[in-house]
Amino acid sequence: MVQPKQAWNISDKKEVWTHEFQHRNWGPILSTAGGLLFAGGTNDRMFRAFDAKSGEVLWDYPTNSGVTAPPSTFTVNGKQYVSVVSGWGVDAERKQGVFRTIIPGYDVHVPQGSVIWTFAGE
Repeated sequence: MVQPKQAWNISDKKEVWTHEFQHRNWGPILSTAGGLLFAGGTNDRMFRAFDAKSGEVLWDYPTNSGVTAPPSTFTVNGKQYVSVVSGWGVDAERKQGVFRTIIPGYDVHVPQGSVIWTFAGE
């Protein structure tokens, strides 16, 4: 389980920025050549875009369920898109029951069901 998102400078091995979350976080990150990071993975169901250099949240969007799938990006007719699947699947309720017993303060309900979300770049 991963808690904060962090960026590190590999040349001097120093932390550049850290973004803390109110909820547990275990989602993957997509990094783009345009300096954006995309991530979900929190129990608040948000999908976020970050500035890769500063760690600033550029936007966030509430999805229908938890985002634990890796985001992907693609281009159509010169326009860039990012897509991600939200939804914990068939054993989400069982997992949440287990999490409530072993993780202090775990009280968020993440519904089952999958949706593909696609966002267009400007």
